[in-house]
Amino acid sequence: MTGIEYIKNAVFELLKNNSNGHDDKHVFRVYNTARNFCDDIPSANRDLVAAAALLHDCDDYKLFGEESEKLLTNTRRILLNSGFDAEFCENAINIVKTIGYSKRLKGIKAYGIEGEIVSDADMCDASGTIGMLRCIEYRSSSGVPFFDPNDLPREMDAETYRTSKVDPCVNHFFIKIFHLRDMCLTEPGRKYAAKKHKAIVDFLKTYFDEVGAPQIWYDLLKKYE
Repeated sequence: MTGIEYIKNAVFELLKNNSNGHDDKHVFRVYNTARNFCDDIPSANRDLVAAAALLHDCDDYKLFGEESEKLLTNTRRILLNSGFDAEFCENAINIVKTIGYSKRLKGIKAYGIEGEIVSDADMCDASGTIGMLRCIEYRSSSGVPFFDPNDLPREMDAETYRTSKVDPCVNHFFIKIFHLRDMCLTEPGRKYAAKKHKAIVDFLKTYFDEVGAPQIWYDLLKKYE
């Protein structure tokens, strides 16, 4: 079994029972997207991209708590048993430390071209139809509605994003998802994010028509077309 195969199996076992949008399916989509981006960026270390993509949510604070995220407990354990050398493992850890929307809000930069690729792949999976379904899945588990026309989206900094109440899905599109396109760092990431961004804009146009949303929501949406 290769090191990457070991990591795949370990990540699957760790995340397979999660049901809030940060499960093994999300991780493997990010893994496949990142590998596709590597086709356009041949200078990247494909194994390093693969390992970091697979491990990027293994210590997410929403799943495992703040201490696990700080120490990267699961990430380090899996890498230690993967068979990769110490330098490879340290590089993978440095990439994982930089992945995440709240970290980008804090000004934390992706680690190397491999980190940029993984970050873009993760951002892209939060957008488009998959991103919408993940958002719905996560909020359904928390009893949060899809849309509240009287609850307008708020601007958030990194700390507010991590600690605020869970907003309705449509609010989340405006608070986070519509910003992802412009946060991508690689050319293939930007192209894919633009396609996914348009899918959500088109969906919301139709949705607002069907539910008779107040004009203010159309005005908000127009800013992101």
